[in-house]
Formats: sequence, C-alpha cells, structure tokens
Amino acid sequence: GMEAASAPRSEAPAALGDGLTYHHVHFYVDSLADLKTYKAMESEANAFASAYDAEGRPGVEKGREIWKKITKTSVKDPKAYSQAGQDFVEQLIVGAGWRVSASHTCEETTSYALSPNDPKGVNFVVTCANTGAGESKASPPPHFAKTSLHRFLECHEGKPGVAVLGFEVTSPGGLAKIMDKYEKHHPSLVVDPSAMVKTYANGKGEMQVGEVYAYYAKEDSKADQGTIIRFVEIVGDPEHRNLPGFTPCECTFPDYGFPAYCDHWVSNVFHRKQFLQTLNDTLGFTPKVDFNAGVVAAGEAIIESTVTGNNSTTLQSAQQALTSHRQVYLPINNALSKVGHVHLFLDQLGQGIQHIASRVSDVVAFVSLVNLRREVTGQGFSFLRIPRSYYGRLDAEDLVKAGVSSKLATSAVKILTDQKIVSLSGIVELDVTPETIHDAISKNLDKDLMSEYEKNSRSIQRVVLKARYVNLFKLLRDHFSPQTYLNIVRNKVLVDIQGNDVLFQIFTSNILQRKPGDESPFLEFIQRVCSEKKDNSGKPMPIRPGCGGFGIRNFLTLFLSIEVSKAMRQLESAVEQKDKKAASIAERRVKILTNQLDESNPVLTAISDAMTAESEAKEAAINSASAEEKEKLEAEAKAWERKKLEGNKQLQALSDRYKALMREVREEEEASAKA
Repeated sequence: GMEAASAPRSEAPAALGDGLTYHHVHFYVDSLADLKTYKAMESEANAFASAYDAEGRPGVEKGREIWKKITKTSVKDPKAYSQAGQDFVEQLIVGAGWRVSASHTCEETTSYALSPNDPKGVNFVVTCANTGAGESKASPPPHFAKTSLHRFLECHEGKPGVAVLGFEVTSPGGLAKIMDKYEKHHPSLVVDPSAMVKTYANGKGEMQVGEVYAYYAKEDSKADQGTIIRFVEIVGDPEHRNLPGFTPCECTFPDYGFPAYCDHWVSNVFHRKQFLQTLNDTLGFTPKVDFNAGVVAAGEAIIESTVTGNNSTTLQSAQQALTSHRQVYLPINNALSKVGHVHLFLDQLGQGIQHIASRVSDVVAFVSLVNLRREVTGQGFSFLRIPRSYYGRLDAEDLVKAGVSSKLATSAVKILTDQKIVSLSGIVELDVTPETIHDAISKNLDKDLMSEYEKNSRSIQRVVLKARYVNLFKLLRDHFSPQTYLNIVRNKVLVDIQGNDVLFQIFTSNILQRKPGDESPFLEFIQRVCSEKKDNSGKPMPIRPGCGGFGIRNFLTLFLSIEVSKAMRQLESAVEQKDKKAASIAERRVKILTNQLDESNPVLTAISDAMTAESEAKEAAINSASAEEKEKLEAEAKAWERKKLEGNKQLQALSDRYKALMREVREEEEASAKA
C-alpha cells in the first residue's frame, strides 16, 4: 500500500543532501541545428506571439493565417504532427516558449542551454555529437566530450535520453565532502577516481564539478555507466552559473510566458531499494512516499515506486513554493511484471530517467498555449491522452438523484444519446449548451413526460452540463469555476487533491523518440496550489514543500492512461486497417482499463484522504500540549492508518480482478494469432 514516510525531526544533523538545489538536466540527442537557425525560430515565435495578441488571441484558424505570414522556415501541417522524430530544442522554443541562453561548440559536439523566462528557472542542457567530426585538438571539458556521449549511448541501447541530473552544492566545501562519501561507501560509482573534483575558472570565480554514476548495473556490483549525477559548486563571483565551456547568448522572450521550475526527476531502475540506499549513504536522502505493489497497477502492468529526497526548510510564501529549487525529490520506479511501460523502458533502454517534472504557475493556461502553438504551427509538444471518463460521465442515476423520475431520466439520457449529444458510454459533448439539451429533449420526449420535464428542465440541464467534469467537481467543489473545469477537461489536465492542497499535472507525449512506439522519456508540467492555511493569530502558516503530494491518485491514473492511450492507438489503427478482430480486442482493452480507472478513483480518494488525516494527526500529536491530548491524537492517527490499509486491500483486490480480465484478452489474442 502507500505509506507517507514520516520526515525526521529538525534536530537531526543536516545531511549533505540538504544543501543541494536543482541546477540542470542534461539531454543527449541525435542531432541539433546551428545557433542561427534556433535564434531565427525564436524571433518568429516572438513575432507570432505579438501579432496573435494584437489580434485579440483569435483562435487556431486565424492564428494559422498570422503564422503563415510570419514564418520563413518550413510551414508544417499541424494535422501531420507526430511526436516522433522531433527536434527537442525546437519543441522547447516553439512549444514551451523557452530560449537558447548559452551555447558551446567544438569539433566533437554541439551543446545548448535552454531556459524559460526566469534565469533562475529550469535549465535544460542539450548535446549532440557532430557528424564526421574527429577528436577536438583542444579537448572539451568531459561534460561536452564525445566519449561521455558514447559511454551513455552504449548503456542506453544507442538511444538518446536524459543523461545527467545536475545539482548545485550550496554549502562551501560540500562538493568535496559528497565525493568523499561516494569514495568511501560507493567507490565503483565515482566516474573519474583520479580527479574526483575538477575545477574550471570562470570570470572572478570558478566552478567545481564532480560526477558519479547514478545506479549500479543490473547483475553485479559494478556501475551502470549510463545515467550520471553531476554535482557543481560555485566559488567566488563567476561570469555565469552555467556549465563550464558555455558562452551565454542574448535571448528575447515573448511578452507573456510561463517560467518553469524543477519539481521532481523520475528514474526507472532494476533495484529500487539499492538506489534508495546509495542516496541515503551519500546524501542522507530519506523516503517521503512509498507506492507499493497493490497501488500502481494497470491491467497486468504492475510497478513499485518510492519518492526520496532531501529535507529542505518550509517555504514562507506561494511564490517561494513555486520558485524554490531547494527541495529535491527523486521518485524511483521498478517493474514487478513483464507488462507495461516501466518494464518496456527497462527492457528497451535499460535503467534511466523516465521523466522530468517542472512546476509552472498556471498549468491549464500553459497547456492551452502549448496546444494552440502546436495546432497553429505543427511544432512543439503534444500531451498524453486521458480518457474523458476520468473527468466524468452522465448516468440516468445522476438525474434521479436530482429529483427526476427514473422513467424521465432514462428517456432523457436515451434521447441525448440518439442525438449524439452524449456518447454510448455517457460522455457528454464538451461544447454542448443548455439550449441544445433543451431542444433535443423537448422535441423528442413522450407527451406524458412533458409536464414533469418542464418542471425539472433546469436541473436536468445542470446535471448534463456538470457530467462533463463531475468527478473533478466531487473532489474540488466550488474551488473552480465551470469555465476552469472545462479548460481542465479540454486540455486533458490531471487533478489531484491532498487535504486542502490541489495538484495539477500533465504529461507530454514521448520526447527524443525516433519512431512511434519506441520507449523514451517524457516531460511533466505541474502546478501545486497550496492551501492558504492560517494559524490561530491569523498569520499564514508556512507551506510544506511538495504540497499536494505526488498525485497518488494520478500515479495510478498516469499509469492507466499510458496503457489506455496505447489501446486507443491500437483501436484506431485496427479500424483504419479494417481488422475487425484486432479492433474488438483493442476495444475490450480500452473498456477494461477505463473501468479500472473509474472504479479505482473513489478508493484512491479514500486512501489519499486517510493518508492526509493520518499525517496531520501524527504531526498534531508531536506538537500536543498534554499527554492526554497526545494519546487521543495518536489513537486518531491509528484509526486513519487502519482506513488507509483497508483502502489498500480494496485496491489490491480490484487490481487482481482487472489483471485477470486483461490476461484473458491477451491469451485470446495469442490463441487467435496462432490459429
């Protein structure tokens, strides 16, 4: 099940990891264009933003006309957009609105640093090997050397990926101490034992760099030479805070943009506990949340996951909660079955970084913008498809609950379904209006139900309209306006709630993917809406980092959505190829997984609420005034823990049932393939 790992009390001596902050993420890609090309792309993107604004943000059709007048580079067809074969730098420039802030070229490699419109935000470093290039005469620093790239590719099945997680050590002399810990406890993970710390002059200061391999190899006590953790320490007053060798470049951002900040970086590994132990031995990282086997299952695909990280201080404001890089979270997954995307990732690529999550101030607005840019330019990012049923569906039962006779309820739903306003599975058209609903029902309803309908027409319309997002509404009530709810559904944003904190999440389709269907990493963008609790004197209480949690409900939803998206794609291609048998199998898969999603939702809500209540009772017990109060609160925490375990049991049973259903479909498919 899930345990909220209790954070150590603050008297404990500070661990080395507590002085770390996020610094950069280093991607190795297949190819890159030259700086001039990217700068031209940036100015076109800026020109589009101003022109689109000047016209009052007129939507996709009009936006496309504006874009065609502006762009000198290729005009791509948005309908032909594919997530595979994309230029990652172009995606960040056009889709996310980031800019190239520094560059480094030598004979062997080309590298760029990309950042959003806050220089203290996320920093993505992107490197490729130059084709046909020999070794450089003056050798570049190891982080830009071709040999480093090749070493990663050799351990990553020759495929591009997220190669390095970069942290800044903020306590003076901390880097040497961290490298000593690795040398003492995990010597085989040190990348260059002969020079553990390398020093580079930079303006009136210097940057020190130390590198270790993140994971051990699957079989033995040797290092897996794929993913690296890079620690940097800045001394004195350097010209820039980027990696040594980078030259900063001018960049201009569009008038509005969404700065992004690092939230968490996720690994897929063979030995989860071993990686947790390594990070604890060297950096003092401790587990924050555990998702055990029963919780994270989609059909036959089952994984385990633990979020580990440092213990940073509490945050004083919502702004700080958005921008602070001091709280490091590293979720770690391992697969428990030979099915599903974590297993396939490990199988096709080996261990590595599965996704990089960044916080933005308004995820719904950000995603709307990214979607608009892709629909206008045919460039940028697309996102994971979430089944509409995640957000809600219409059931005749909902109308009965609103006080309508079951005869009228069933008739109304049947009419709306016949009129294609509601799908067979209860999904209501997003753009439906009260008038459309009223017209359809009043024109087609039996005479004898008319007077009841007229009395209840308003509440029937209300229920039908709300059915588009009713699951969200049950979680969040009047937190959001109907307009915001619809935007969430339209842009397929996932929502989770923990206590009074809300978490918005969205996942891009795969990045760095050579051809469709290849396993590869993806990006996540999130927004944490921390509840604004006040203490007894009315002063805002400090915000806990990671407020809103890690989307426990969404963890399962993401997992199921990846599997559902895959089944939806299979269904579409089977229909295209007029393969009835394959289509019916894919359709059953979509149905089973969607049902599992729907059925898991309320159980996850109960578990999540119990976890929140348990940790609040525990915290209150620690701070209680009397022994009597303490005892009462500890008993309360125990009761919530029992509720949580009950939920875990329910979820496990549910997951076993759906696993069997998916296995049945798979075995049938295998049998008919043999026949």
